[in-house]
Amino acid sequence: MTEVHNEYFIEKEQLPVEITMVTGEELRGALFVQPTWPRPSIEFDAPALLNLPEAYFPLMVPDGGTRLVAKHHVVLMRGSSAEAEGGMESMGDPAQVVFQCSHDITVCGELMIARVTSNTRVLDYLNRSDEEFILLHESAGAVLVNRSHIVLIRDESDAPA
Repeated sequence: MTEVHNEYFIEKEQLPVEITMVTGEELRGALFVQPTWPRPSIEFDAPALLNLPEAYFPLMVPDGGTRLVAKHHVVLMRGSSAEAEGGMESMGDPAQVVFQCSHDITVCGELMIARVTSNTRVLDYLNRSDEEFILLHESAGAVLVNRSHIVLIRDESDAPA
């Protein structure tokens, strides 16, 4: 039997993630990302997908099926960090923060702030960034937090508020 070639097929890599929805449901699966890095990562590939204007993204679930997930209803997404492979220091200066999100979800981690001037604060960074999903580094990996579900932020760094 000959294999049918689909000229519309676009090769993708799979990035394993865990998603917490506003309903409290936790989804495990894989994002489909472009094969650009030696290994797909939550820091580079997931934000590129989640910060696109499209309202939905596909998630491959463990049984091999695909679910279409509404970005607006995602509170956070966790995945393996590329930090072990190096290069995180080039993302900016770390600021320890605690995000209190809707549905009693708390996320503690480091926000990597790209310094535009010598006095960029967490407040300045968050007010100037237009990304819908904000990247934090936790001890166990990385997490993307949906800005629209952040209720309160505690800046644990030494910077003045």
